[in-house]
Formats: sequence, C-alpha cells, structure tokens
Amino acid sequence: MIQLLSLLLCSQAWAEDSWQLDGYVSPAFAATLRPNAVPQDQFDFGMTDSRVGLSFHGAPLEHWSFKAYLLVGVDTIQAITAAEPVDSDNNGSMDSIATSTSAAMADIVRETSVSFEPAESFDIRLGRMPIPFTSQAQSPDTMLLFPSRAGPNSVFVADDDLGGLAELNLDGVFLGSVGLFNGTGTGVSSSEDLGVLYMARVDINPLGSFGFDESRPSGPFRLGLGAGAIFHPYTSYDSAGYKDVVFTDIRCSLSLRLAVAGLSTGAELLRRFQQDSLTSRPVEATGAFGWAGWYLPMGLEPMLRLGWVVEDQSFAPLQTRWAEAGVNIYPRHADETRAESVKFTLQYNGEYRITERDIAHGIGSQLQLLW
Repeated sequence: MIQLLSLLLCSQAWAEDSWQLDGYVSPAFAATLRPNAVPQDQFDFGMTDSRVGLSFHGAPLEHWSFKAYLLVGVDTIQAITAAEPVDSDNNGSMDSIATSTSAAMADIVRETSVSFEPAESFDIRLGRMPIPFTSQAQSPDTMLLFPSRAGPNSVFVADDDLGGLAELNLDGVFLGSVGLFNGTGTGVSSSEDLGVLYMARVDINPLGSFGFDESRPSGPFRLGLGAGAIFHPYTSYDSAGYKDVVFTDIRCSLSLRLAVAGLSTGAELLRRFQQDSLTSRPVEATGAFGWAGWYLPMGLEPMLRLGWVVEDQSFAPLQTRWAEAGVNIYPRHADETRAESVKFTLQYNGEYRITERDIAHGIGSQLQLLW
C-alpha cells in the first residue's frame, strides 16, 4: 500500500497543483474535579483528546475532486486481547471465562468523499462525511474557537454518515444543501435500525461571504443567518429480522453569527422531537449555546462559551449547563499568513448537571501545530 501511494504521488499524471497533503498534531492535557462523585471519580487528570489529523485532497480531473481526512487519537475502545476458561471449583468443568482488554483506536476515518462540480456554484458530494446540520458542524476541526465543539452538540448533532449532498454556493451570500444519508452512522453493516436520513441546511450572509471559521476573524463586518433540519424515519428490527418499533426523529437548528475587527460571536438554538410506535410518548429536547472570541493584535484571543440543554423534557427533564472560558495564544501572530499554524489554548470547563446535582470543574490546555 505504501509503495502504491508513493507511485501515485510521483506519477506524472498527478500535477503538483492537483493534490495537497496537510494535517495537524494537537496534544492536550486536562484535569477535572467532581466534588460530589464517589472518591474514585472525584479527580481525574492526564493527557486527553490528543489527536493527529491528516487530510489528503485535490482535484486530479476537471470538475472532479476528492478528500480523505483521517483523525487519529480521538476515541478508543476496550478490545478483548485474551480469553481463558476458568474452573473456579476445580471440578473439571468451565465455570466462567476470564478476559483481558486493552485500549484500541476506534474508527479513524472522518471523511472520504468525491465531489462533482458541473458548475462553479453547484456540486454533488458522495461518500462518508459529517452531516452539516448546524453552523458549528461545518466549522473545520482546526478553526474552532475552543478545542472541542459545544456540549449540546452530543444531544442534537448526527454522527458522521455515508450518503450524498447537493450543495449550492452563490458567491458566499447564499449557501444551501440537501442530503440523503444511511441514517445508521458509519456502522451500516451492523445496525438493526434502518431508514433514510433526510437533511437540509440554508445559510444567508447578506453582507458578503462569511466562512465558518470561529477564531481569528478578519475583514469587514459580517453577518450570518442559518437554519437546518433533519427528518429521520426509521424502523428497528428484532434479532430474528422482524419489524419491532417504528421511530420518527426530527431535529431543527437556528444560528446567528457575527464578526468584525477581530471579534467573533455566535449562537445556536437546537430542538429535537422523537416518537415511536411502541410507547407513542414523545421524547423532546431543547438546547442552545453561544460563544464569543476577540483576537487581539498581540496574538491573544480571550474567549467565552455558555450552553444549556434539557433532555427528555416531556416526561423526565434532565437539565445540564456548561460554562467555558479561556484564551488562545498565537506565538506566530506576526506572520499573518501563518499565524494560526501554532496555537496554544488554556481554558476552564464547567459542567453542572442540575437534575443529578452533579458539578464538574476542569482546566485544560492544548497545543495545535498545523503543517
């Protein structure tokens, strides 16, 4: 495989400007205190969420382009490495099985897609990709204000999935996309839930093109308004392959973004409604988050983010609040063309689970190096 890749990269059929290989490395450290937890879980610290991103993308043919984005080190799973029978009473028969586990990398593919662009303002993208349901879901991983996305995302934002998108971009002023996805995430072969996921998103930037980068804004005043929707009807099947439960999952999002003179701010409102044929009881959730960052000429970027979510609010509400603050430091701020190539983040993370009366205080740091 390595030899084949080398031959492709060295082939004369690949012009130097038809492909690009770039990436980043971002080690991170975090310490978290949970005063109300059991002693074992009250304090946790160490390297966490350290990752390596590798993006290989290009346009080898007219109207055609591709992207392969691998993300290593974000998620791990406990994989069974050994299994042995145990005869606890020495009667010659097996009473149980003792297993040993070890942390292993989970899925490392973030995106593998091919795009066809028949016109300058329109393209069709097929493959595996993040579902661009919210504005923050469209922000590049390396250009987020904070090292990770806002807490409410885990309740409302769909996982990476396999499918297709039709995307329209009119001079950066109007952006629209509609898509069809498997609706099973990336584990399509092992899922017992089947049903197409339909997605639509519209973004309007009335004052001119406005990208989804959250940090280091530049240029004149910009305003962005957006709305997204997901409709996901799916059916759950039992182990024998017969229809079990029919679900209807609807999600909506509204976003507002502003940027001027180094100041960037935004807010997003999220809503989810789900109902099934077994209980007919609606499962509802509402959440929102807002953020602000101010990039200063000396290479400092103070930042703040607040968020809240109410899960299962129609039956047994579960309320959670987040409060995060910190600063991004850009050691290469004097070089405007590559100022973001090195970024060091210091931040405070606060999480308050009101219903469960659990609170967490954390501090974290991350170093991001782009290449």
